[in-house]
Parts: sequence; structure tokens; C-alpha cells
Amino acid sequence: MKYSSLFKACGIIFLFQLFSINHSFSQDITIQGYVTDVFNRILMGASVKSVDNQKEVFTDSMGYYKINAPEKGKLIFSGPGFATQKISIKGKTSIDVSLNFDLTTNKKDTSSGAAKSQKTQSTTVDQKLIQRNKELGIDQLLKSVAGVQVVYAGPEMKVLIHGIKSLTSNNFALIVLNGFVYNGSLSDLNRDDVESIEVLKDPAALSSWGSQGANGVVLISTKKPK
Repeated sequence: MKYSSLFKACGIIFLFQLFSINHSFSQDITIQGYVTDVFNRILMGASVKSVDNQKEVFTDSMGYYKINAPEKGKLIFSGPGFATQKISIKGKTSIDVSLNFDLTTNKKDTSSGAAKSQKTQSTTVDQKLIQRNKELGIDQLLKSVAGVQVVYAGPEMKVLIHGIKSLTSNNFALIVLNGFVYNGSLSDLNRDDVESIEVLKDPAALSSWGSQGANGVVLISTKKPK
């Protein structure tokens, strides 16, 4: 009877130690790093998500992120217009990632048929969304339009309407502010000054903008001074 009790006690201690060892292996560690594109330009707003504990963070204006995840887990890196990457942590505390452009986006857009392409495609951002939801930034307002993607190249905010067509030429939409081509950064515009946003997608509707409008046009109007 004494031996039986002793064996039971030893068994409990062994199981406790085994549990402790397994628990220590599954502990979270802090991983940090930078996310860039294939041209080594920093990406702001890229998503970094842990597969195991579902935690998610986004890169800051310098492309930097910091997240807690299991040391033997995996991280998913993604961003609008970029191909998703899944990387095993393997105990590393520093992981830098370069995201490739997602070339499949453009294929999806061009497979919709000739009948659809003949129609003028323009979408105006809901006025109620602009006026009542002041906490939404310009990027979030643009994302409310179907098919529109916002890509961050460092502090610069760029708009993709037809996806990535080429790795060597410009793929971003033309920005027109109050009727004039705007060459500044969208990030510099005052959100509170925005009165309306319209997105032009169809090449037939872009004829007045020439080759500049080949990737789509974003028309932004601001409030007139009172």
C-alpha cells in the first residue's frame, strides 16, 4: 500500500514537471523588426499577425513593428497590394520582412468581361461617411470604395485602383485636388477640410487626364473658405 501511494505521488510529480516543461516551451517572446517593399521602401500600416495567439499589430511610419508571440509560432505579414508572407519565428527576436507586390490583383480586375469595361465606373464616397465620421482618415474613406487599395510607401500614402500592373512603372492613381493635379502627399491633407471624394476607374472616363489617368483618378474637393 505504501509503495502504491509512493508511485502515485511520483507520477503526479512527473506529470507536473512535464506540464511545466511544455508550458515553458510555449511561452511568448517579443519579436520586432521592419517591413519594406521589394525596393526597400518602408511600409507604414502593414499588418503583422501571430497565427497562434491571434495578436495583430501594424507597422508605424518607419515600418517598425513589435509583437508578442509564441517562440515556436508563425507570423503573417500582409498589406494592401502586397502578397502575404508567413514566417516561422523559431525563437528569433528580430525579423525583417520585404513584401512582394501582389500581381494577381490586376488579373482579377481584367477578368470581369468586356461588357463591364464599357460602362463608366465612378464611385463617390458616401457624404454621410465623410461628414459624420470625423475619426476616419482619408485612407479609410478611400478604402470604403470597392476595389480601392491604399498602400504606404514610407510616410507617403498611395492609391491603387487597378492593382499592380508592372514592377518597373507607376501603378498609382492620379490625385486631383479641386480640379488640379496634386503632386503632394495625401497624408498632408487636412481630413477636416475634405468635402467630397470621387474615384474614377473606367479608362473612358479618364480621357481628359491623358496618360496620367491610366491608373485611375481620385477627385478630392475641399470645403470653400467662408
